[in-house]
Amino acid sequence: MAMSENFGSNRIKFAYFLPGWIYGVGDKAVLRKSATSVLTSEYQSNMKGAIFCPECCVGLFRSPEEGEKDARGRAAYFAHTQKHRPPCGLRVKKRDGQRFTDEEEAKQAVDDELLVVVKSFMKHKPVAPQLQGQVYSGPVVEDIDGELSEVPIRRHNGEKIKLPSRITSVRGLCTNFNKNFHKYYFLPEAQYPQLLSDALVNVSAVKEPNTKPRLYYGRIKYIRVMGQGNPDNIQMTRIEYENNGNYQDFTLKMTVRDSTEHRIVDSAIGRVLLMYGPVSKNGTGLAISDLGWGEFALLPSKYESVLYPIEGVRHQETFEELLADAVGLTVEELEEWMESEEPEYTRDEMLVGHVVNFRDDTPESIMNQVTGRTGDYTANVGIIYMDDD
Repeated sequence: MAMSENFGSNRIKFAYFLPGWIYGVGDKAVLRKSATSVLTSEYQSNMKGAIFCPECCVGLFRSPEEGEKDARGRAAYFAHTQKHRPPCGLRVKKRDGQRFTDEEEAKQAVDDELLVVVKSFMKHKPVAPQLQGQVYSGPVVEDIDGELSEVPIRRHNGEKIKLPSRITSVRGLCTNFNKNFHKYYFLPEAQYPQLLSDALVNVSAVKEPNTKPRLYYGRIKYIRVMGQGNPDNIQMTRIEYENNGNYQDFTLKMTVRDSTEHRIVDSAIGRVLLMYGPVSKNGTGLAISDLGWGEFALLPSKYESVLYPIEGVRHQETFEELLADAVGLTVEELEEWMESEEPEYTRDEMLVGHVVNFRDDTPESIMNQVTGRTGDYTANVGIIYMDDD
């Protein structure tokens, strides 16, 4: 089965841990600023009751509380408690563009740093500040405030509002990546805001050229320089690419100078690379090339587990197959028509099944095949048990 562009059925890759903070009482800005990000593998039992969703800030729990897998072989995951149910893109994946429905909500999200409008990514390296009698050795500026930008806030009615924007860099996204991962971004020329987690595309999911720039990521496989001694020579940075389609490989093509400045050298082999740009044909493979200074960057190693959770891809494939079987559809039909899947819990946080939501344009011929149908476009199925390894 083709690799999903998302990172597994569990959308909450980490929790915010802040003892003493209480949902509905505490300031969400304080939580986002002061909390420690915790992966499922880093969770400890003394954190119970003090972990929260990085988007909606509702309390979370880990299942199972101890161990890396539950009794049926499902990898450990975070899930929302049922006491509070505010809108949250990590609880149920909403259809594109439906997260912010009016100007007031969008502006508040910008103020709360939950929504970022990216006017563009930097094409040129910012000029270092001029200090009299000194050489500036501080950090490179990664963000510049842009003017108010008109953005469509609802996907279908053409309504636009003006929001503060930023001129930023991919390296800026990589800074505090664990916090940015669950923020919403209006990327350049986008028609709707997306969670950064949804906007990121694994290069292995790319099957053909695409002239529309997108945000891609992958691990560096090897590096080859075309020629020697000239920093303007092309460096071919090959990215791990697992796809059974028509193309054999995936490459970032930049000059040696630009690659070296971004620390994409032999010591970076195995590291994760983020790139923003269009995909073109490159011989028998695909490539991203001629990017601006702020359109590519190495992801700090400490954040790699956010994109590559242990066994995350294998679990996603198995879970989708079992879910398709449970609702009586093929995997292809499920992928085409399912809008979201949400685990269903009792008040004491026991998993009892799954709610499957289908798109509202799903043909009746498809819905008539669905087992456990409970509404026009919904179904309830029992617990999806994973086989023990």
